[in-house]
Parts: sequence; structure tokens; C-alpha cells
Amino acid sequence: MTTSKHDTSSANSSPATTPPITQSAPTSVKRPSTKEVSCSEVRVKDRTVPTLFARQFGPGNVLHHKDDLPWLFIFPQNVTVPSPLVSLPPPGARLETTAQLAYCNHLLLAHLSPSLIAASITPPQDPAQQATIASILQSKEEQGYIREMTIRVIEEFVAVNVKTPEVIAEVILLGPYLDQEYHRKLLNCIIAELETARLLDVDLLQGLVQLVECAQLNYLLPEDLARILVVLRTRLQDTYQQSTKHPYYLTLALSHLLDVMVEGKVQDLRRVVDHEPLSQILGHLANNSDPYLKHQAACALQGLLHVPNDEIRRQFMLQQAGSITMGLLGVASVCKLDQGEFRDGVKHLYMAAGDAHEVATRIDGGVESLLGSGQDVVVSVKGHVVSGERQLWYSALREAQEHIRNGRLADFNYLVFEAPCHREIRFQWGVCLLLGEMAADQQWKDTTRHHATDLLAELYKNDAIWASNGEIDRLILHIIRQVVNLPESAISDFADSALQGLEKEGTTAKQVLYRDIMASPLSPYSATVRLSAPPSSPLLARVLAVPDVEYDIQKLRTQRLKERENVLYIPPQAKPTLRSPDNTLFPLMESALEFLASPGQVLLLLGDSGGGKSTFNLQLEHTLWREYKRGGPIPLYISLPAIDNPQNEMIDKQLRRLFLFSEVQIQELRQNRQFIVICDGYDESHLWKNLYTTNQLNKPGQWMVKVVISCRTQYLGSDYRSRFEPTVDRYAHTTVDFFQEVVLAPFSRSQIEQYVEQYVQLVLLQVSTSSQQVWSVNDYMDKLVKIPNLIDLVSNPFLLTLALRALPNVVRSNQDISLVRLTRVGLYESFTKEWLEINKRRLEDSSLSPQARSIFDILRDEGFVQVGINYQKELATAIFQHQDGNPIVKYSHLRDRYTWKAPFFSPDTQTTILREVSPLTRSGNQFRFLHRSILEYLYSRVISDPYNPYQDPEESESAADKSRKSFVGHPLNQRSIVREPSILQFLAEHTVLDPLFKSRLFDAVEDSKSDATVSQAAANAISVLVRAGVRFNGADLRGVRIPGADLRGGQFDCALLDGADLSNVNFTKTWMRQATLNRTQMTGALFGQSPYFRLEGEVLCCVFSTDGGLLVVSCNINRVHIFNTTTWTRIAKYSGGGAIAISPATGELAKSGQDKNTVEVGDILTGKVRLKLVGHGYKVTCIAYSSDGSQIVTSSKGTTLRIWSTSFGNTLHTLNGHHKSVNGVAFSPTKSQLVSCSDDTTLRIWNSQSGELVNVLRGHLYGVVYVAYSTNGYQIASGARDGGVGLWDANTGENHQMLSHSGPVRSLTYSTDNRQVVSVDNQGIHVWDARNGVRIKTLSGELSRFTSVVYSPTDDCFASGSGDGTVRVWGAGGTLLNEFSGEHLGRWTCVALSPSVSKHAVTGNADGTIHLWETSTGKLLSILDGSKEAIYAVAFSPCGQRIASVSSGNTVLLRCAQTGDYQHVFEGHTGRGVTVAFSPSGHQIVSAGQDTTVRTWSCETGEVGFIMNGHSDQVNNVVYSPAGHQIASCSQDKTVRLWCTLTGGQLFVLNLSESVQRVMYSLHGQEVITLSGNGGVFKCWDPLSGRSRTWMELFQSTVGPSVDIQWSQGVNCTYLTTSGFKKVRVWKLIEKDYAFEIQLLWGLGKVELCMAEASLYGAVGLSRTELLSAEKHGAVIDRCL
Repeated sequence: MTTSKHDTSSANSSPATTPPITQSAPTSVKRPSTKEVSCSEVRVKDRTVPTLFARQFGPGNVLHHKDDLPWLFIFPQNVTVPSPLVSLPPPGARLETTAQLAYCNHLLLAHLSPSLIAASITPPQDPAQQATIASILQSKEEQGYIREMTIRVIEEFVAVNVKTPEVIAEVILLGPYLDQEYHRKLLNCIIAELETARLLDVDLLQGLVQLVECAQLNYLLPEDLARILVVLRTRLQDTYQQSTKHPYYLTLALSHLLDVMVEGKVQDLRRVVDHEPLSQILGHLANNSDPYLKHQAACALQGLLHVPNDEIRRQFMLQQAGSITMGLLGVASVCKLDQGEFRDGVKHLYMAAGDAHEVATRIDGGVESLLGSGQDVVVSVKGHVVSGERQLWYSALREAQEHIRNGRLADFNYLVFEAPCHREIRFQWGVCLLLGEMAADQQWKDTTRHHATDLLAELYKNDAIWASNGEIDRLILHIIRQVVNLPESAISDFADSALQGLEKEGTTAKQVLYRDIMASPLSPYSATVRLSAPPSSPLLARVLAVPDVEYDIQKLRTQRLKERENVLYIPPQAKPTLRSPDNTLFPLMESALEFLASPGQVLLLLGDSGGGKSTFNLQLEHTLWREYKRGGPIPLYISLPAIDNPQNEMIDKQLRRLFLFSEVQIQELRQNRQFIVICDGYDESHLWKNLYTTNQLNKPGQWMVKVVISCRTQYLGSDYRSRFEPTVDRYAHTTVDFFQEVVLAPFSRSQIEQYVEQYVQLVLLQVSTSSQQVWSVNDYMDKLVKIPNLIDLVSNPFLLTLALRALPNVVRSNQDISLVRLTRVGLYESFTKEWLEINKRRLEDSSLSPQARSIFDILRDEGFVQVGINYQKELATAIFQHQDGNPIVKYSHLRDRYTWKAPFFSPDTQTTILREVSPLTRSGNQFRFLHRSILEYLYSRVISDPYNPYQDPEESESAADKSRKSFVGHPLNQRSIVREPSILQFLAEHTVLDPLFKSRLFDAVEDSKSDATVSQAAANAISVLVRAGVRFNGADLRGVRIPGADLRGGQFDCALLDGADLSNVNFTKTWMRQATLNRTQMTGALFGQSPYFRLEGEVLCCVFSTDGGLLVVSCNINRVHIFNTTTWTRIAKYSGGGAIAISPATGELAKSGQDKNTVEVGDILTGKVRLKLVGHGYKVTCIAYSSDGSQIVTSSKGTTLRIWSTSFGNTLHTLNGHHKSVNGVAFSPTKSQLVSCSDDTTLRIWNSQSGELVNVLRGHLYGVVYVAYSTNGYQIASGARDGGVGLWDANTGENHQMLSHSGPVRSLTYSTDNRQVVSVDNQGIHVWDARNGVRIKTLSGELSRFTSVVYSPTDDCFASGSGDGTVRVWGAGGTLLNEFSGEHLGRWTCVALSPSVSKHAVTGNADGTIHLWETSTGKLLSILDGSKEAIYAVAFSPCGQRIASVSSGNTVLLRCAQTGDYQHVFEGHTGRGVTVAFSPSGHQIVSAGQDTTVRTWSCETGEVGFIMNGHSDQVNNVVYSPAGHQIASCSQDKTVRLWCTLTGGQLFVLNLSESVQRVMYSLHGQEVITLSGNGGVFKCWDPLSGRSRTWMELFQSTVGPSVDIQWSQGVNCTYLTTSGFKKVRVWKLIEKDYAFEIQLLWGLGKVELCMAEASLYGAVGLSRTELLSAEKHGAVIDRCL
């Protein structure tokens, strides 16, 4: 009986499986194939046949027709492996099934690697489907969505508890498209499930096999497959003696797994643990009665034999030799290689083996034995001569699998019948299973499935082909029956027909077999070994049901990365602080990323306007997005001006602005994710609050963030850190630096050149299709370098951009570049005009609507560029007027069409044209200028441009009314611009460039005297004038109203300011010597410096009381001074001193006694002694109280320390251990320990309760003189005689930092928040960051030698003592100094003025250059290059046309003052030159130096005149007398000598008590003035009597310390030039009635507050502190104030 399609025994049948994606997925290892073997080919009719048939069909044997051997042509040709036709949703719609998701992943993989798998894609015919595929391949957002959904499905699978067959099939479908992270995540999850499951899950097992097979080469680790082998081996040991179903699937899985291992994805199987047990189990299963199980066991055993194990290297290599030989023989067998070809292959293998000589010898020897025996290679293989237990059929089956996997079905067809092992039953069984899989696989076309069925039937019919036996016939019938029972009628009916056609085939026994099979149940084993396509997508459905924020994060990532494509960016450099030197520069990006990877929380980025802060912030965000990993910190760039009130919910508002996240998602992000928030434009938002604090960042339930925040340096005051530092527990036990500050450095020359190179490349891309001429990099760099001052100007990145845009239009061909002048204002003006011109040409060439064309023509007739500039200026004015300068304007036409915004942003045609041609950017409904500095420039233009508030004034209107009217409505009078430093700078440049504007500013100041309504204009005007360098020395400013003006650094020497309104004026570092400020209104006025006190003797120590209300100072003359810090007045003074300390409990003062060996404890105000501590045999060096005041510890010049009771004065402990003088000691804040330091270079930590030594800290090379604990007790700072400052861990003694001073450390202290260490050496006060050792600032006290420093407990100031008896009180930010240095200063070594002092000054510099300055403005005019040797002296000729200089060599140079060209080089000195001077006639010069000689030279001929000998040491200075008859010289030999210019003879010798640095003649030449000593002391001498005169000392008190002084005679007055200590000043002296009036005319260099003899009688409103500060700086005040 023949039952086929309607066989009732199909209850156990399995549905056909459809592996829609995995079969066509790329595999990681290239499996061997006949196509990949080097072999010859022959033609068989229309087909090329591999050499497999070369022997059978030799040159004379030709197959004439397929009918001769029909079974060879059942598969007529190789085919493309088909891909599934999955219906995709329309573009933009979300995916609904996992099959769709897998197909999309397949598309992406083919898109990225077209050469690998593009051929497996079947293009859809439906246009809608094509559109969907195109949208996916073109949209990065869509691609991100696909990847995100894939990851979420895997994560959902890992999270789900029950792994059903549907969810297993779902994730395995996605397996080939996972990256390594998620592939391994899924693999480990499945392995873990199999390890823990009590019952074997066949679906999970099959899924595991498929996942391993699709793994990329580097995805799997050896331990992965070894771990799987353990699971399979354990399961096999438990089940192989039971039913055969589970052992079959386990063995099937094992077989596939071993195939993977053979392919090379893993090696070194453990022989004892895995190899041998598996061999035993598989050996038993290979003898099982179940033929299916027997076959799989045999396959697995062969795979096991081909997997290398962990034998020693020699054994391993020998085993590999057998394996390689077997593989080669297998290939030779399949391909029918002749002996020569085989030998060549072996020789090639021998070469590849290299040093593995033994291996190669064994292989070659085995081959020789084969060839020598005369046997055919194939016959030898069949006889297992070389390979041992390894079988050829295994290699052939794997080759067959590879053919099918790659669609090489014709090759597979040939292999089936022509492989030497084709009669092996294992090979035949495996081929039948492969054909059954093909027939049952829905992925293949029906014709292919029919061919697979046909081939099975042909094998059954033709016994001669295979010589098959009953087992194979039985298997074929079972397989075809399973195909008949498939649900698809096309294949089912075909298979049924084929099956029925086999009923009468063969012998009687075969027909009986047929009937028996048809009557039996279906085989329990499925025709397919792969998981079926999931009928549903439960995991994807769950993913889609819960909107995941990660997808939207990926969309944001894609969007932000795209926005930064093709941008111009040069990696910037930065320095730690504003005052850090240039040699501390570091790469900013690397530093920022390092900080973000640390526990730090806030990174403050400071920089000038246009310095590149925003560019860096955007690049940082771009870098972070590039490196972003799922679940990692999310970078979020926030333009603070774009956020309404960023003080609250800043992050929420920004996320809402992105329109990507729902409120639910925002809350999810708040609770579960960390952000890196990049806040840009703190200054542009006019913020003053700490955003970290007001947004409650990193608080429980709030946003977890790290913050990068940028701000312009000009916006900050001296104490700005509190506005940015995170709020953390100040007493927490940590040294983590939660806050870091970095300052953008200007571009270096190399960075400028890199920028230019990138700029030129971008320009070339933009004009590649036009004929426009483009400058080269050399063109730009040539102009940048040669145009005066331009290279310094363009160190600002934004100005560099403007300059590159402007240069081609500014510089004309054949123009003398040295005559081109480009200023900051000029660059912005050129940029705005060029921008409008370019857009004008664009519109001219554009296709405009008739209305737009008409409007454009009107605008062009009116002057398009000027109309555009007016539009921009009006917009800038409105932004400052209505938004207080916030640069971002939000415009909604429906909401704002009746507001001030409409004229600039409404949709009418003219407004639209003007808006679109302006340098504005748009983001949604937000508009802003390209850069804030453009806004500021335009507003400065509004102020500086001519202003006419009345068109037709009334005839009766007076001139005063007109003037008043002009300033009342003037933009200068509308708002204060003092806090807009960039606008002030623009206006200052306008002042220099435009005399009319400068005049208008003076008018505004003058008008304020009579009109209070223009006081704002006057305050702004005088602020601009001061910023422009205008000097008000001697000016009549009586009655001016300038409230809130910024006069910092201004010069008001002898100015008249009586009756002026100076409320809230900033006088920081203003020069007001002898100015009159009587009856002025000075409420809120700020001098910017704390008071100081001048005491007798050297200050030894300063100590604040616990509440900061008292300051105690001890001096070396045995005096103690007590000051009230509220009024800064001295309230007590008594004897004692040296070491001092104040009790934190009682406020008592402990001080060294009169004999220095004792300590006295008593009342701090009266000095009355309560206890006297006696015991030290040497001078007490330091005293310290415990935190509760119960103990005192003292150190001495001896080697001991003593701990005393403050109640009874008895010694509690004597501490011994130091070997030299103990210099300092400090208690820990907990009182439990104390630390001491000594000249023996060590620090020692002691237990204060027991007196025992706890630790010895070593690291200093010289004696340690000072030590201090941080206020939380976790760090110790120490200072040594060599200038080293050590920072130590108080618990472990580990040295964290070793900082360096230039001289011995005199004192050091911690700030109360532990963040700063302040140390003192002879040169200044150094403020360090205690957490990273960065020097924050250095404070100088001019000539003072600092001796001590102490922080106030209130943390708002610290006090320092000096060797000159000065006690200074500094703001916590170091506000006493805040030194401003002029451009190029700090390097100059000498100075000279031209004869007309109002014109030029020249300075010599350490770098060998000479700088020419304009004295009226302080502007650098030119730089004269010279030798690289430092310039030590410089002089102007009387005519001003020549400059003489002396360098560190032994030559004197004479050059032209205008061009710098050399006229003469005078040689003759044998030592370094030191000084040079011109004769009054200008025909001669005199020089002197280290060789002790004085020489004169002719300026006309260059010849030497007289050589004058007499000095015995270096000559420091020479000068001609006014009449030219004498020369005066001074020397290190402590003499001044006068010489005759006619004879060269010595006229007079003046012997002094110290070396003389400078010498000069008085105005009339009757006296000689000397300057001697390091303090710069002037004295005037009568050369005839040698007596000192006193009148010069009057100038000394006025001009201050100097190291050089020169005279210059004017028309009606005499000019005095003083220089030294980083400053140059020019004074005007007018003689009246035998007395001199002196007035400051001009200054350059260091700026400082000067109020010497300034009068403040009747001034009202000054605070007590400011009044005292003014008095301490020399002002004369009304005591009744």
C-alpha cells in the first residue's frame, strides 16, 4: 500500500522551518570549497567542470549530453542564495515584526559591506517597498532606530524569565547583526539558561548553535565554546543511555559546535577534561541502534578529532601535521590532484611551516611513502594510511554544506556523485539530510526545492550511482514523506508525486521496504535543524509598548554629529589660571576629557571674547557624542542665553527645547542617567548666581551631572570662583578636586598657520566651480606677519576669521603692506560690509518673486550695504534696550507681531530680505548674530556714529538746550556700558580712530557739570576715554557727574574733581596723586585695595583671632600690636613677640617672653601674663594651641618640643627625635596629633596624648621651616629653606605634591575651606590650589620682603607681614595686586625718550628687540629687530633721528630711529657694554661697561675718540653735562667721576659709601644726582664740595622708587623720566618762584593705586574701610569723617 500525502501517521511531524535571514547572513570564517582550491578545469558542454572530473573526463573523454549522466545535472547551475521578501511598512512608520527588523539589519549590513552580501538581497518590485528601503539607507536616524530596536529586543530577552520558543526564535533571527557586546550578552544568557535548566530545551539548544555559527571571528572566546562543551557533555552523560531524541539533538548541536571549532574560531580543547570524555561518550553513541543518532555521533566524533587540544607544543604541532595532511589529502581526493600537483602542495605547506621542521618532515615523509608505494593518493586515503582515524567523508560533507550555504548547487551536485568518498554511508547519510533541509526550507525557490526532491528520488532509484544500502533508502523515504506533509501545496504535491513514483522501483526487497516505511509513523526528527521563523514578535511588541528614551538619545546624537561635519577647528591650548605663565600650557581637549573621567564636577572654561570658548564647547560635545556608549553619560550642550531663567530647571528646559523627549522620558533621564552638561555663555546671560547650586545638581532625586561652563574673563571680578564651585561638604575627607579652572590661551603662530591651512581648503571647496581667485596659505601668512601688529591681533580665533575674510578686500595688489593698518574695529567693519556685498550679489543672481525683486531693487537704489548695516544696528540697539543685551531673540509672529521684534523678524518681504542677508543664525524660532562680538560691535557703532536727535531745531532753542537734548536721547545715555568690556574696547578704538567721537565724549563729560540728566552718558564717556588711554592729568573735572564710571588704571595726576558725583566709581589702580576730591559724593566708590599698616621693625608673625575680629602682629623689636579688623585701627601694643598664638577657647595670647626661651600666656588686649611656661633651653621658635585650647605645644632652636597644660602651665610631654633645630609645630584639628618640622629636613607626626612618635615624613632636601595642618586635618603643608613646599597625606604620610619657590619659604597657611595654600617667600605671596598643586596667583609687595602670612577665619581675607614693617590685608582673591601689565612689558631692560617727550619713547628688551612707543597713547608703534642679545642700554639722539644701544655683547650699535637700519657698529670694549649716552650736539656718544673704561665715539665716522681709565670696577652709567663739556660716570667701585670732553682727562672724583647705579646732571648742570642701593635712593651733590643737597629728596617722595632717571628739556618746562620695577613714568616739571611743580604726564607698565597728597576734605559716602585705604595710600582726609 502506498500512502503519501494523506498519510494518517503525521501527528508527530514538524512544520517546515523558514530561516529567512540567517542562511544568507555572512559568516566569519571562510570555509573550504572546491572553488577556492587551486585546480584545473575542463569544459563539459556549456559548463566548466572542476578538475574533480579531469581524470574521468580527460582530454579525450568528453561528456556529450546531460542525458548520458542525468543525475549530474539535476541542479543545472549555481544560484544566488535568496533573501526573504519581507513586507516593510511605509517610510517613517515603525516596524511591526522582528522579521522586518532582521531584514532591515540585513539591508544595513549589505549597505555597509556591499562586496560581501549585497548579492543576497532580492530587490523588491513594489515602489512603496523601494521607497522604504531608500529612506532607511539614506537616514542615519532611521538606521539608529533599527540598531536601537535590535538592542532593546536583546535586552528584553535577557530580562524575560520564561524563554518560550517564540522569543528564542526572535532573538536568534537577529543574531547575525549584533555587535560584539550584545552578541556576547545574548550568548552568555543562553548558555546560562542551559546550565541552570533542569530539562533540556531543544529550541534553546538549536538557538545556541545558530548563534555560535553566525558569530564573527573575534566575538567568541575559547572559554565560551569550552563552556558550551561542558554543558553538552554533562547532558550527554545524563541522557545517552536513555531515549534517543534528546541525545540526538545534543549530538547534533555538538557536531555543529565542533564544526565551528574546526573552522578556527577556538583552539586548545582540554584533552583530559573535554576531549577524552567526549570521545568516550561519542564512541558509545556511534554504535547506537538509532541510525540518526549514530550518524550525528560519527560526525561529532570526526569534528572532535579535528579540533586541536592542549598537548605540548611538539605534540600539538605533530597532531596538526596529521590534520593538515588529512585536509590536504582530502582536497587532493576531491579534486583528483595528480602526484606532482600534490607534491607541490606539500612543498608549499613545508615552506609555510617555517621552523616547524619536524612537522614538515613528517608531512613530506608521509607523502613520499605514499608516492613510493605506487598507490593512488585517494586509495591511500581510503585505506587510512596517513590520517589514522580521521575520515575523508567528514571533510567532503563540510564542503557540501559550504556549497549549499553559498548557492553553489551545481558544484554540490557534482560533489555528491564524484567525491572519492561518495560511496561512504556517512557521506550519503549527510547528503540526504542536506537535501531534505533544502526541500523543506521555504527560503529556497520552488524549483530549487523540487530539484532537491528530485535528487533524493534519483538516489533512491539508481543504486549504481552510490551503491546505497537499505539504511539510505529508508532515510530517503522518511525525508520525502516529511516533505509531503509540509503545509505548502506547491512542494507537498511535488514530493507526493515523486514519492508515488518510487513505489515500484527496485527489487522486491526494496518495494517491501517502501511499503513498510509508508505504513510506519513519520520520523521523530525534523527535516530541518534550524529554528523556524517566529510566527509572532512578542519581544518587539513589548519593546514598542514601552517608549525607550535611548532611541531618542540616538536621534539627538545623530543630529548633533551631523551639525559638526566639515567645521574648521584647531585644538586649543590652555593654562591653569589667568595668571599662569605661558610655559604651563597644555592641550585643552585632553585635559577636559581627563577631568570628566575623574570625580570632578565643575570645569570652568575662561577666555576672551572671540577666544574660541563656544567652538571648543561644541567640539567637546561632538567628541563626547562620538564616544558615546548606550547607557553612558549623555552630553548636553546648552546655550545659556537661549534658556529662560537657567537658574532653575536648566536641563529640563533644554531637553524640552529639543522636542525629542516627553515629560515621562525627561523624568526617566533625571532619575536614571548621568549627563555632561556643557553650559555656554554664562556671561551672555548676565548671570550672577551659581547654576550648580540653584539647579540643585547632584542632589538626591535631581540631575546627576558633570558641568563644563564657559565665561568671558572680562565679565568676572576678582572673587568669581564662588559662582561656579560645586557645593560639597567642605569638611569631607577627600582630596578630590571637584572644581577646576582652565583658561583658553591665544593662538600660537603655528596654530594660526594651521587655521589658515584649513580655511584655505574650505574656501577652495566653496569656489571649486568658479573662476574666483583664491589666496594661498603663503599669501595669507605673508600679510598676517607683515601688516603691523596684525599677527598679535589675530591670536584671537574669531578675529583671525574676520581677518582672513577681510584681507583679500583690504590689501590691494602692489600695495606697501607696512602701510596697511588693521584694527579690531576695522576687521568687524570689513566683515559686515563684505557679508552684505556677498549676499547682495547672491540676490542679484537669484530667481526672486516679482514683489521680492521690486523690494530688492529699491533697497539697492537706497544703498543696499548701508541699509543692511542700519538694520543690524537698529536690531543691536533693540536687543540691548529690550533684552539687556541677551543675544538670542525668540520670535513667534502670532505672539510678537505687535512687539518691538516685528520690524526685524516679521515675514513681510523687506524685513525678510534684510534679515536673511544679515549675519544672523536661526534655530527654530530663535535668532542670534553669528557671534556675540558682532552684536557688541554694532552697538558700539550705534554709540560712536554721529547722532542728530533733531532734524529741524526751533530757532529759539539755545545752544545749551541743543547740547542737552543731544545727550539726553543719545544711546550713550540709555544704559551703563561699564559691564560690557567688549563694547568699551570697541569704543576705545573708535576714540583713537575718530577725533570727532573723542571730542563728543569730552563734551558729554563737560555737559554733566551743568545737567544731571546726562550723568549716565558722562560716566560711560569717561570710562571709554580712560580705556582708550586718555590721561586726565591736571584736568579740570570739578562738578562732573559720573556715577558708576570705571576709571581703573586711569591717570588723574593733579586733577581737579571737587564737587563731583563719584558715586560707585571704580578707582582701582587709578593714579590720583595730588588730585583734589573735596566735597565729592563718593558713596559706593571703590579703591580696590585693602588698608595696610606701617610698623617699626620687621614683622615676624601675624595671627587672627578665632572669630576674625582681631589681628595680632609681632615684630623683631619685641613688640606685639593688636588691630581691630572691623575698623582696621590699632587697639593695643605691648612688649613681647616672636612666636605668638591665640587660644581658640579663651582668646588668650601666648607669646615668646622677654628672654625668648619662655612662653607667656595672658590677656590679649592688656598683655597681662597669667602663666609663664619655663623649660626650653633655647629660643622658642613656634607656639600652637590644641583645638580645644587645653594644650600648648612649643618648639625651640634645640631639638625638643614640649606639650603644656594651659590650666596649670606644667609640662605634659617632652618630645625628642629631631636632630637639629625644630622650627615649626602645629596641632591637628582633632587634637589627637601634632606635626613638627626641623632643620634635619624631616617632619614628624606625634601622638599628642602619649607623646609617642607616629610617623616620619621625608622628602625635603633642606631644612623645613614651617608646617601647617589643613582645617579638616587630612593634609599637611610644609615649607623649606630651598623654597620647596610639600603637601602630605596626614594619615599615611604620602607626599602628594612638592611645589617650588624661588627662595626660602617664610610662612604658609591653609584657607579655611582647605582648597588653597598660601605661602610666602622673599619675592611675594603665592596662592596654590591644595588639591592639584597649581599656582593660582602670585602677589607682590613691590620692594617688600614678605615674612609671614595668615588666613582670616572668616575666609574673606588674609594678612601678610613684611621685612619693612608693613602689614597688608588682602582680599581672598588677592585683590591688593591684580597687576595689569602693558603689552610687551616685563621684558624691557632700559628706556629712553625722544627730545620731544610728548612724542616717542623707546625701550630695550631682553630678547634683543627695541620697541618704539607713542607717549600720548602708550601705543606700540614699531619693533626694531636686532641681535638676539639682550639690550642693556638705549638712548635717543638729540635730533630724535638716531638710536644708540648696548647689548650683552661688547659692541655699541647706532641705527636709524625710523627704519631700524644700522649706521655704525662701534667695537673696542673688552667686556660687556652697560651704558650709552649722546652728547648734546648729537655728534658723539659715550659708552662704558664691564671693562672699567669710558669711551667716546664719533657718530659721523664711527671712530673712537677718548678712552678714559680710572674706575676699578664695572661702570654702571655715563652721561654728558647739559653744555657738553663734561661726562659723569658712576661705578660699582663706589665712585662718581667727572671727565673733560675736550681732553679726556679726569676732573673730579666723588667717593661714596655704596655702589652707584645711575648718575645725571641737574637741569642747569651745576649739580650731580646719584641713584644708589637696591631701594633706588636719589641724592644730589655739589661736585665742588662733595656735599649732599636735599631738594632731590622731594622728588623721591613723589615719583617713588626708581632704578633710572633722565632729564629732557622742553620749551616751557622740563621733563623727568623715571623707570624701574616694571614701570616707566614721564613727569612734567615747571619752575615757579624758585620752586618746582611736578605732574605726571605719561605712564607705561605696572598700574597701581596712588593717592599721595590727594585731598578728600568734605567727601561723603565713603565706607570706613575705603576711607582708611585712601589714607594709607597717602590721601589727606577730613578727620571728622
